[in-house]
Amino acid sequence: MSTIRVSGDSSGYYDLTVPAAAGTNTIDLSKLPTTSAKTLAVDAINHTDGTSAMTISSAGVISQPALPCFHVTKNADQSVSDATIAVVTFESVTDGSDRVINKGGLFANNKFTVTSTTTGVYYFYATLLAESSQNTSDSYLYFRKNGTDQHSMVYPTYNVGSYQWQFTLVGMIELNTASDYVELILDCDQANSAAMNINYHGNYHRTEFGGYKVR
Repeated sequence: MSTIRVSGDSSGYYDLTVPAAAGTNTIDLSKLPTTSAKTLAVDAINHTDGTSAMTISSAGVISQPALPCFHVTKNADQSVSDATIAVVTFESVTDGSDRVINKGGLFANNKFTVTSTTTGVYYFYATLLAESSQNTSDSYLYFRKNGTDQHSMVYPTYNVGSYQWQFTLVGMIELNTASDYVELILDCDQANSAAMNINYHGNYHRTEFGGYKVR
């Protein structure tokens, strides 16, 4: 980048930073953003340190490479005893492996945690398949923020012909302080003190948890 300093008749000045031609000190004014009818024409927006924040393709498609998002799965079954409130564990969390998305590594230790630069409003979703030897009494699934707050509770749908239940949960949660976090929680309450088994299946990923920043 090169800079033009424009000085006024009196004290004060304005620095105009514009792209330079590669390998030279020549300022390339053709690469300046242009406006027409209040439209800004650019194909990329970067931080001042050069980090890419957004690109716009010639087809008008916007890409945000650093947008916080995740989608994690299990790789083992998880047994939850009756009359127990349990954090649902997720073992497959490495970005790019086994269909996992974990940009910035914000999902770790079975929870999604924001930093000072990733705070905001997030959309979360989860699906969970559980099995038991008895009917459900009052089992439910919910998002939990910072270890205490409950969000978007859902009760299961019973699969006829077997003691299986499908939970599907969505919700929006504001995480406005660094270190705010969200977990997926199963409250197990089964008939006759039976346990629930959160099901993992290598080919179908029956239990998953994900989310992304919306603003």
